[in-house]
Amino acid sequence: MTISTVPGKKGPNDIIIMYNELPISLREIADILLLLWDNEDELYPPPAKGSQFSLDFINDLYKERLQMLY
Repeated sequence: MTISTVPGKKGPNDIIIMYNELPISLREIADILLLLWDNEDELYPPPAKGSQFSLDFINDLYKERLQMLY
């Protein structure tokens, strides 16, 4: 698995995120998250945390990023 970036065309700081040399879209990331959450709920069915655990992780990561920026 290789994740890299190349310059985009929408502005001076725009980047295109590449996965194994192929661009990945936000829609593809959404599809991956849906698969991940379905799998987590299979492993840890409600009322266990299951998919909520991974969603909480993503939200925490976002909050930490915001704290680092501001």
